[in-house]
Amino acid sequence: MSQLFRLRLPLVLLAFWAVTTVPMALFWLFTISATHERLVDAWIEERAHYLARTVLADDTGKQMTDLQALTNALRQKAAMLELQLAIFDAGGRVLTTTVPLLERPSAEPPEIQLCRNTGRPVVRWLDARSGGHLRWVGAFPISQLSPPAVLWLEQEIPLSSVTLSGTILWSGLRSIGVGSLLGAVGWFLAGGWLSRTIGRLLPDRLAQSRSISLPPWCPQEIVQLAQQWNAYAVQRENERQALRRIQMEFEAVLEHLLDGILITDRAGRGEKWNLQAAQLLRLPPHLSPGQLVLSERIRHPAFSPWWERVVSGEASPPLRLSHESPEQHLELRAVPLRLDDTGHSHYLVVIRDVTRTEVLDRVRRDFVANVSHELKTPLTTMKGFLETLLDGAIEEPEQARHFTQIVFEQTERLERIVDDLLVLTRLDSERDQPLERQQVAASTLIQGAIEQCQFAAERKNMTLKTEIGVDPHLNVNSRLFQMAIVNLIDNAIKYSDPGKTITLRVEMNEQEILFSVTDEGWGIEGRHLPRIFERFYRVDPGRSRELGGTGLGLSIVKHVAQVHGGYVTVTSEVGRGSTFTIHLPK
Repeated sequence: MSQLFRLRLPLVLLAFWAVTTVPMALFWLFTISATHERLVDAWIEERAHYLARTVLADDTGKQMTDLQALTNALRQKAAMLELQLAIFDAGGRVLTTTVPLLERPSAEPPEIQLCRNTGRPVVRWLDARSGGHLRWVGAFPISQLSPPAVLWLEQEIPLSSVTLSGTILWSGLRSIGVGSLLGAVGWFLAGGWLSRTIGRLLPDRLAQSRSISLPPWCPQEIVQLAQQWNAYAVQRENERQALRRIQMEFEAVLEHLLDGILITDRAGRGEKWNLQAAQLLRLPPHLSPGQLVLSERIRHPAFSPWWERVVSGEASPPLRLSHESPEQHLELRAVPLRLDDTGHSHYLVVIRDVTRTEVLDRVRRDFVANVSHELKTPLTTMKGFLETLLDGAIEEPEQARHFTQIVFEQTERLERIVDDLLVLTRLDSERDQPLERQQVAASTLIQGAIEQCQFAAERKNMTLKTEIGVDPHLNVNSRLFQMAIVNLIDNAIKYSDPGKTITLRVEMNEQEILFSVTDEGWGIEGRHLPRIFERFYRVDPGRSRELGGTGLGLSIVKHVAQVHGGYVTVTSEVGRGSTFTIHLPK
């Protein structure tokens, strides 16, 4: 509704003209009909004076001494002006007339006496005699004669008083209408010029041109306004560009932060957030500000009490949230913000993804626990047998030899665990350092690994078979890569029944070189596959220890593949065997 009253400046000025002029015209229109008689009187008086001046012209005054010449001259003018006239002397005698009735002394009109007594002209209009004509009479003193005389005039106009007043009225209205129309056009043109001038003072246009030119005849006030407005527009554009630059920098910082950032109101309704926050909270795409409510997105029993403490101003520690599937750990912090002077508080919520930290911490704890357990088991065994030997069993050669053999085996087990831990440590450090590489054929690596595992395979009557379709040359660290293949073969031997076949393949596709080890062993349940490459993770801990495994072999395989820019995968079926594949980029 408010848009209806927002008019352009020319229309505003036109409306101003209408408001000020139209009421005056209407007032004149309504009052003129009530005073038409005064209009007629004024018009008749003006006409009578004009005719009197015409009759009493200078040449007429010269003929006053010659009565006959004066009579002839006045009759000619009376005929020409279509009126009746007469001249009365000071005694009321008719000197000359064009009206026969006035030749009698008793017929002197009353206006003659009034004019003689007052010495001033007398004009009045009378009712129409016939045919609706308007009749007026007037008496004017004649100073050219001595003693002074009086000029009497009479005229009939073929108009009624109403018609005459109407004629005068519409004549006035036409004058007012023409004047009003010219005034309206003038106001409209002035408004258009002023509108265009002000339009050139818009901040956007001033910011583009940086200057404005006005005609030299432009009012000084508008020139000063233009100069001041120009300076303001330039300053405003500079400030806007500075704010836009700050906003762009702020947006760039927000989008490249690793933490999620949200700005919310007291109700936890999101007003702005970055891409990382949307990803951490798993927000749907195209979510507009105001539609995000934290309590609806974070359905955790600890969130509502924590947010109430934040809103109330209490000191609240970071909130830790955890999800199991998929595993995710988030840390939320919130601080109040004052963005305006209205007293409304906003809050900055920082969401940090601590999943990696939690996982690494758990891995560290598990690693320490597993290492402690793996080291303590052989140490406990060794300690027990050594105590037995010290208690006297050393005096029995056969028993002493048996116990010593057990201690030796446990020592070898400890050595293997320590060696594998050292390998993993070196692999972790080599991720950040250039790896020593050399060109070596794939068949050479496979053959070397088979030679190291051949004795263990023969002890279980197992066959090691190779299928090398291609024999590419690799730029790898041959010692580490061969160790990874040996670990895969060793696992296949340990977790397969005697008499089975282990197949080593080398294949190549468009992007990768594949080294795979396939066994016909016991297989691995699907629930264990995601974790079998973790350190010390065992599918069957008891059986693995019986077979002499350290629980670090597959972890070493994964790290070797990673330091060479590749990765390792596994497919397995319980009772049918497993296939481990190292993927190397070409």
